[in-house]
Amino acid sequence: MRNALIAYSLACALTLVGCGKSSSDTGAAPAPSDSVAAGAVGAAGAAAPDVGAVPAGSLTDMLSTQLGLSPDQSKAGVGAILAYAEGALPSADFQKVSAAIPGAGDNIQAAKASGGVTGPITDTAGLNAAFGKLGISPEIANQLVPAVTDYVGKVAGPDTANLLKGLFH
Repeated sequence: MRNALIAYSLACALTLVGCGKSSSDTGAAPAPSDSVAAGAVGAAGAAAPDVGAVPAGSLTDMLSTQLGLSPDQSKAGVGAILAYAEGALPSADFQKVSAAIPGAGDNIQAAKASGGVTGPITDTAGLNAAFGKLGISPEIANQLVPAVTDYVGKVAGPDTANLLKGLFH
C-alpha cells in the first residue's frame, strides 16, 4: 500500500511538473484538445486554429511516445488513416485534412511501402486490416484515430477535424 501511494504521488508530481511547461518549452507537439476539436469558442468569439505552431514530424513523434508505436508504425498508421480519408472525402476536403499533417504524402507512401496499404481503403474494416498489417493492435488503433483527429483539430481547427472525424462515426 505504501509503495502504491509513493508511486501515485510521484506520478502526480511528474504530471504537474510536465503541465507547467508549454509545448514550445519542451519542443513537443501540442497536446490534443477536446475543447478545440469540439468547436469551443475562445475569448475572441471563435476558435482560432494554431496553424504553423507544430513542427514537421511532430505528430508521428507524439504518437510513438504516447502509444508506444515505433516511428515507422506511427508514420504508416497516419498514412493508412490518410489513405482512407483520401478515398472517402471529396478532394477539397481531403486537401484540408492532409495540409494539417506535416509530410502527409510521405506518410501515405510509408503505409504503402510497409504493406499496410495495398489498395484503396473504402471503409473502417479496410483501415483496421491495414493497421493489423502494420502490427498495430485494435486497442492501439482505437487510440491512434482520435489522436490524429485531435491533432488535426489543434492544427487546422474544428471544421477540418470534423471532416476526418465524420469518417469514423
